[in-house]
Amino acid sequence: PNLIEIQNQSFDWFLKHGIKELLQDFCPIESYNGDLKIHFDDYFLAPPKYSIEETKIKDISYVSQLFVKTTLENVLTGKTKQSNILLTELPLMTPTGTFVINGTERVVVSQIVRSASVYFAGNFDSKLNRTTYSGQVIPSRGAWIEYEEGSKEILYAKLDRSKKIPLSNFIYALGFDSKEAIENVFGKSAILDSVFDKETDMDSDNALVELYSKIRQGEKVPVDTARDFIRTRLFDQKKYDLAKVGRYKFNKKLDVLTRAENTYLACDFVNPETQEIIIAQDELLTKEKIAILKQNRHFLLQEIFDAKHNLENETDEEILAYKKDPQKNELFTKTNIINSRTGEVLVAKDTLVNDDIINHLRHNIHTLDEKVSKFFLGTKDIYQKEAYRQGVFNEILEVYTSKDESGKLYHKVKLIGNDRRETKKHITLSDVIASINYYLNLYENVGTVDDIDHLGNRRLRLIGELLKNQ
Repeated sequence: PNLIEIQNQSFDWFLKHGIKELLQDFCPIESYNGDLKIHFDDYFLAPPKYSIEETKIKDISYVSQLFVKTTLENVLTGKTKQSNILLTELPLMTPTGTFVINGTERVVVSQIVRSASVYFAGNFDSKLNRTTYSGQVIPSRGAWIEYEEGSKEILYAKLDRSKKIPLSNFIYALGFDSKEAIENVFGKSAILDSVFDKETDMDSDNALVELYSKIRQGEKVPVDTARDFIRTRLFDQKKYDLAKVGRYKFNKKLDVLTRAENTYLACDFVNPETQEIIIAQDELLTKEKIAILKQNRHFLLQEIFDAKHNLENETDEEILAYKKDPQKNELFTKTNIINSRTGEVLVAKDTLVNDDIINHLRHNIHTLDEKVSKFFLGTKDIYQKEAYRQGVFNEILEVYTSKDESGKLYHKVKLIGNDRRETKKHITLSDVIASINYYLNLYENVGTVDDIDHLGNRRLRLIGELLKNQ
């Protein structure tokens, strides 16, 4: 077998896809005042000047010049200028998986690293005489979310290694406005109740401000600023990355049906379209029953938040365009767009947003309110932005975990999994909700803890990824 094939394939991936992804992370580059933008359109590698043998003889490196095709855009005038820019000299891999640096062959060794995933651990507490649990939601790049139990049997959460806040307050910050709303989704929990009793005036806005304050070492800001900060910290793909393996591991760990095996169904599992009972109430969920549920798992999906209340999305105040007809891909301005210096109406309310309107706004970018320029002239196309706005869906199943001697089922538990349709390479609100539920389920003796040092929770970081991360 070709033992170095994996290294060659990884470097080949970097040349064909990794460089492109890297350039997209920085595209476009804007000048300080926003007048100029540089777009990376494409790239190419020039043929090496010297062969591998020649570089060894001359004591030089085996490299290729990396050129980037760029477009310089003047936002005010709309004019563009294209040119090829020499970005760097990139060392090339030889057919034997080595690099020639100053005439000497060098090898880059792959790293074994912890895979992005959701991990849970349990430790026996001799003072409490029971097991306490902790959890970590770990990306390849970005903010960690951690769960733990404090000394007074209160559950806490931490975002990005900040100071901890009560887990209930962290749940509020996700968009829940009342204890009843939380219990409707997560079910009632005695250990959560002990926290709720101390936080009678908490709601989503107050929780967001508190979470921001913990991360920013006591700094107080308006709720809109806190919401935008948390949204960017968690859900911005430029700052948060799971990688392909991370998304696979998230979906595998947070799968609701994995936890449901060997429990008893708490209510009939019904096809809502035909009213047919697929699995009857009180049935033991064996592997065969789980297989049936997997075939019909789309019936498990429930909407937790609509697009308007999804923390991943911009708020109504930040959305400055709307659809008159949901069937048409047309957006109209929600209000008049004003020249902030003169008060002149640049674009009237209910105007169809097209290329002419966008260009008109670009020419007047210095007179626009910051929210207007951010929405209409930001890095993401507003039509893409509208399509990206979605609700939060989770797979939910209620089960009984125990049966007494008489055959009566008891100990009802609510299991929440993430949206298995998800393919995004950043964490989603659905993932966060499912991870919190999994953590609570552990206290109900549902779910399993992980050995974080097990090789199954490790992965290889190959040359292509190492180069991209540089």
